[in-house]
Amino acid sequence: MNAARLGWLAALLVAAMPLRSSPAGPPAATIESISARFWSDVAEPECGNAPRRWLVHYADVPRRLRNPREARLRADVARVLDALDAAGLPSEFALIPFVESRYRATARSPGGQLGLWQFTAATARRNGLEVRPGHDQRLDPEASTRAAVRYLRRLHDLFGADWRWTVMAYNAGEGAARRARRNGGARKLSPIARHYPDKLHALACLLPRPPDQGRPAG
Repeated sequence: MNAARLGWLAALLVAAMPLRSSPAGPPAATIESISARFWSDVAEPECGNAPRRWLVHYADVPRRLRNPREARLRADVARVLDALDAAGLPSEFALIPFVESRYRATARSPGGQLGLWQFTAATARRNGLEVRPGHDQRLDPEASTRAAVRYLRRLHDLFGADWRWTVMAYNAGEGAARRARRNGGARKLSPIARHYPDKLHALACLLPRPPDQGRPAG
């Protein structure tokens, strides 16, 4: 059999072979998968003291996480949980963007804060983000999340792994939180900063708890 005929036969055999399907990507995040990951690393699992005010205020969050049109939200929350888990930080920190930006990557504040984590330009630059005309990494969900986790890791270490002081410092600023802690405690902070941990705790208690975690107290 000549070479041309062999080549033609080989081509026929290749064409007849079934196409190999491309490997499937990771499964899409669901509220159930998010909740399972979230509740495995919470700092404050008991919900009896979750303030009703904030439970009502953030009642739409579980509905958003279940909404079929909110796939991007679920993907962003899952990515943040992954980053926090890798850094050994509490799951409550994954709820900060709900308070700061409603988890909108393009959120802009009148005060100049941008992105999921609502960084100021100065805080963003201190944590490794590029902020310049035409290119602002605060609007990049992945880059800004890496920066936020680095910042939270430092604050968490600075405040003795106390998650509540960590998030108050995130809101009020590291300097203000350190002064308050030295000079009378959280009552020296603004009401917004003092209530910040309660907002996150209420948000946590709104997330469905997996069956093997039991029911939230309260």
